[in-house]
Amino acid sequence: MGNPIIKVKSNVIRADQKGSAIKNARNWARLNEQNICRKDIGIVIFNESGVKDSLSHGFGQKKLDAIQAVPEVIKIGKIVEMSSDFYGKPKENIVIMAPIQIEEEMSILATRIVKNIGNSNRFYVHEVLDIPSQNKKGNTIRPSALDLTARPQGGTALYINILHDILDVK
Repeated sequence: MGNPIIKVKSNVIRADQKGSAIKNARNWARLNEQNICRKDIGIVIFNESGVKDSLSHGFGQKKLDAIQAVPEVIKIGKIVEMSSDFYGKPKENIVIMAPIQIEEEMSILATRIVKNIGNSNRFYVHEVLDIPSQNKKGNTIRPSALDLTARPQGGTALYINILHDILDVK
C-alpha cells in the first residue's frame, strides 16, 4: 500500500459541550463544504447532507475522524468501482478509495459517490477500513460477493469485497 494521501488528527470531530457528534460533524462539513472537480467524473458535491447520510449508516470515532479526509479522497483517490443502482433506480454508484492516516494509524478510506442520472455527483457515505485487522484477523470474503449488481451489500463488507478484488491479482 502506498503512502497516505492525507494525515488527520483524531477527536477533532466528537461530541462535546457544543453538541452531539453528529451535530459537530455536520457543522464541520458546513464549514468545509465544497464542489470537488475531477476530470474523470466531474464535480462532486461534499456537504453537510452527505455527512449526515453517511453517519446515518452508523459510526464510531474513527469514522468521525475520517470525515476530515473525505474531500481529499474524493479529489485524488482512485475510482475502484462504478455500478448501476442495486434496485434499478436511475443512478450510479462510484466508489473511490485511498490510504489515509489518522494520528499514527494507517487505514483505507472508502467513499461512495452517488450520481443521479441527469444530476450532479454527491458524496453519500464513507467507511474506514482498518488495515491491521484485515491482515491479522483474515476476513472471509466470498467471490460471489464481488458482483455488486447481484444483491445489495452494506457497511464495510461492500468495500472490503471491492478491495479484495483489487488485491487478489493472479
